[in-house]
Amino acid sequence: MKVLTLPFADSESQDILPRIKASETEKLFPESKLLNSRKLLLVRTDRIGDMLVTTPCIRAVRRALPHAHIDMLASAHNMPAIQGNPWLDNILIYDRKHPLTWPGLVARLRAEKYDAAFVFNSNSRSASFLIALSGIPERVGFSGPPLRHGRVAWGFGGVYTLLPQGKSVQVTLDMLEKLESLGIAADLPHMDFIVPEALTQSMRQRFPVGSGRRRLALFIGNIKKVMKRWPPEKFRELASRLLADEEDLEIAVLTGPSDRPLLQAFSGMEHPRLMYFTGSTLQESGAFLQTCCALVAGSSGPTHVAAALDIPVLSVTTRYSATVWGTLGKYDANVTPESDTPDMRGIPMEPVEAMIRSFLKEERARSSEN
Repeated sequence: MKVLTLPFADSESQDILPRIKASETEKLFPESKLLNSRKLLLVRTDRIGDMLVTTPCIRAVRRALPHAHIDMLASAHNMPAIQGNPWLDNILIYDRKHPLTWPGLVARLRAEKYDAAFVFNSNSRSASFLIALSGIPERVGFSGPPLRHGRVAWGFGGVYTLLPQGKSVQVTLDMLEKLESLGIAADLPHMDFIVPEALTQSMRQRFPVGSGRRRLALFIGNIKKVMKRWPPEKFRELASRLLADEEDLEIAVLTGPSDRPLLQAFSGMEHPRLMYFTGSTLQESGAFLQTCCALVAGSSGPTHVAAALDIPVLSVTTRYSATVWGTLGKYDANVTPESDTPDMRGIPMEPVEAMIRSFLKEERARSSEN
């Protein structure tokens, strides 16, 4: 097993993104007026984690075009990730499960008369189809065209001007680098996620942390991804070991609404410093996470929520996810298999337990310094 700590990219660190000359933008868009756009559509219609890693790009675009009208086309699923985002003017919803709403959405896109669209999941057929029908003159694809059997899917070849792959592998850094190729200065890769202050205060009152204690969150979902999540039985054993001798530690077992069946693995397990929490909304889950000192998880969506709220992330994940989707917090770390297997179920207990105990030791040292 491999334990990896990722460095935090802050304003004092060396520049992590190459500066690309304005002439490179002119080669991609010889007569482009992208930076003079008065009305711009950003598009991301996949998952919650995908939207969260895109929020630094939203912020960078807004700072580059402070007077432009900027809308986001989101999916019904990932919209909560940008609810209340201060850099957007409007959010339009693509609902994959209700195709009768699609003609109305296309009509709305055409009526808005956007100058340009930045499509962050341009490899999506549905997103590409909507944008092809939108009448938007400048369409920039950030993740390649839709493919079928390794080739560009029929009918999608001319939808975008596609940005070339840069040097960065981590997804947020890659998108920021591509924005720089358009002449948009990259911002810090810190993600944005808005939790109303009233909800934060309410959660702290409802679930106060005991005096002299710290709370560790264990997220045991996603129920649909059997291979790509650490088994809940191992999370149970982990919680039992930590509670046995980490006397100042509280543990909260977290699930999403659809993950409740996974709690069967904790059946009969009770402890005065153990609790269970299921958030009814993404914002509610985020507010609860703000009562915790760190999050342990295998699913990338919750890790990105935590990272956006500056909560340390301790991931149990695959090597690919750690490299491409890993968070960039100063105290973040992860455990991965030695091989490139997509199956996380074989990751043993010992390196995960060691990662957490090491974090707790360092966290206590930081607290004593303050």
